[in-house]
Amino acid sequence: MGRKRNSQRTGAPALAPAEDNSTPAAITQGGDLLSFVTPTEFVDLPSQGRFYPTGHPLAGKTTVEIRHMTAKEEDILMSEALLRKGLALDRMLQSLLVDTTLNIDEFLVGDKNALTVAARTTGFGSIYVTNLTCPSCAAVNETEFDLDTLELHTVEELPEEISATDHGTFIFQLPTTGVHAEVRLLTATVEKQMAESTLKKKKLNLPDTRSTDLLKAVLVSLNGVEDPSMIHQFVDLMPVKDSRYLRTLYEQVKPDIDLTHAFVCEDCSYAGEVTMPLTAQFFWPNI
Repeated sequence: MGRKRNSQRTGAPALAPAEDNSTPAAITQGGDLLSFVTPTEFVDLPSQGRFYPTGHPLAGKTTVEIRHMTAKEEDILMSEALLRKGLALDRMLQSLLVDTTLNIDEFLVGDKNALTVAARTTGFGSIYVTNLTCPSCAAVNETEFDLDTLELHTVEELPEEISATDHGTFIFQLPTTGVHAEVRLLTATVEKQMAESTLKKKKLNLPDTRSTDLLKAVLVSLNGVEDPSMIHQFVDLMPVKDSRYLRTLYEQVKPDIDLTHAFVCEDCSYAGEVTMPLTAQFFWPNI
């Protein structure tokens, strides 16, 4: 998934020796101490740069270079203020980007997920052990993931019923209403907004609307109509067959890293697939 490295890069220039002979030895030898360069990794993007609009800094890019994590990134992940605000992971990833002109919020969700897995692998190794709740009996099971075995879903060919536009969206016809729906891939910013909305509704004891929120977020137009209020009304009235069809096709065109994992519950023997969560706890399971 990731490709190495910067081993052929030159080290940083040595610090000039101090003229004052009273300068502590630890400082005069600082050139040797700081002459290394933090290793980097080239991470393959699931999108292969194909689904960004023309002019976007990631359009046409198949890889992105990130630095290996340092103590600086550990501090970011352990920041209580950032964790409370849900910003720790994004701030950490932004810190790792070698190209400082890139903005992690503008990455497609699947590409951001690939960076997250690569950062965790280079920083802490490929084995990730966490607790997962059985979807059948709610028992907590300790589960081990091998991150090196995760595969990319790169969408080499689109299903014949889907056509791609020149600006990174997809159009297909809904089976029941016959409406032509145009959808976009979610960026990290939109995903974050949806998560914040879900959390706010939970705190206010409002109904969970994640299913329709997703449809409203990905739909760009319906039969050419782009008015958000019209799209939202249509989603609320959309037949279930159409909504399920839309979500299914969206998953087929969405480039991502496959985070599903075979799961067998130790308590009730339920067998199925679970999805590995990518949060700050992905790096620090006990925080």
